[in-house]
Amino acid sequence: MKNAVLLLIAIISLFITNDVIAQQLDSGVPRGQRGYVPPPLDRDKGAISVDDTLKDIDGKMDIYEETFSLDSFEKAVLKNIIVDFETNKMKLLSNEAISYDIKQQTVLKLNDKLSKDVSVILTEEEINIFKELHFRTKRQIRKDKKNKKGTKS
Repeated sequence: MKNAVLLLIAIISLFITNDVIAQQLDSGVPRGQRGYVPPPLDRDKGAISVDDTLKDIDGKMDIYEETFSLDSFEKAVLKNIIVDFETNKMKLLSNEAISYDIKQQTVLKLNDKLSKDVSVILTEEEINIFKELHFRTKRQIRKDKKNKKGTKS
């Protein structure tokens, strides 16, 4: 009887060890679950893309004229302010000698300067609307277009 119990215990322990090996319980993280996380880029190496934001300035000016009820003089002044802002911003972003952090801080200062310059023509409420319109990303514009298409049905 003792031999039968010992034989039974040996067989059970053999099956348990096979299950443990098959499940890779001893290796920590299962195979295929380890995941790869690439190392972060240095901020100095982070490239900032410089888009030509002046190519569609006339289309934006039509939107601003419609939204803010601008006359031709106000439209011309606003266009000059925006052109100055965008050219300064493009020069800054295309300069490779300036570090990423300084570029970010300078762009924020340029945005504040744009808001102050625009305050000559627009009221505070209109300035907030202008910021939403002017500083929208391409992603937000696509999202808005997609939402408009969905609501027309």
